[in-house]
Amino acid sequence: MSSIWDKPVSHGDILNRIWRHLGAAVKNRKHPFHLAVFGTAVKDEANLRTVTLRRFWKKPRGLAFHAHSGSPKIAQIEKNPKISWLFYHPEEKFQVRVGGVASVHSDDELADEQWQKTAVFSRRCYMGAAPTTTSKKPTHGMPEGIADRDPAPKESESGRINFVVVRSTIESIDCVELDVRGHRRSLFVWNQEGELQRKWLTP
Repeated sequence: MSSIWDKPVSHGDILNRIWRHLGAAVKNRKHPFHLAVFGTAVKDEANLRTVTLRRFWKKPRGLAFHAHSGSPKIAQIEKNPKISWLFYHPEEKFQVRVGGVASVHSDDELADEQWQKTAVFSRRCYMGAAPTTTSKKPTHGMPEGIADRDPAPKESESGRINFVVVRSTIESIDCVELDVRGHRRSLFVWNQEGELQRKWLTP
């Protein structure tokens, strides 16, 4: 049985592996990192939800996903922009936690660019009521009659006003590699000058 301890590894090797996974996850919807857990905090309450990774930038370091402007997480980010991401690869037993600061983009080049990349089928999510709106019966929240078809391109533009991109910096990465012979954990932290600090930690 192969092990992470079979050959020497450097912090650089691990960081490059993380970059490869994040880059692949944006393009491949079947990649384990494509769906991630995104965390916000307001006062003494932590909030977690699953989001779809839409963009990854290596320089400057960043991650992004799409959201409805009326989602509670948008208000939470505006109150406290410190956020976290959690990625896990079940086959490689590879966990990555990312810490950073988020910003919301609604009416700028990034938002316009991502909206143009969004298929009309996916735009349906932004054409209806904001997430967590109270309903008297189970509902998908989309406009009546839109759930079973693709809206026309012009019709889908009604969702643009509700579409935002949440972009976050990558300030720290805590990585754990699981192994029956003992786990391995590494920490990467970028200071305000952009200098990278690397550490080995006990799992």
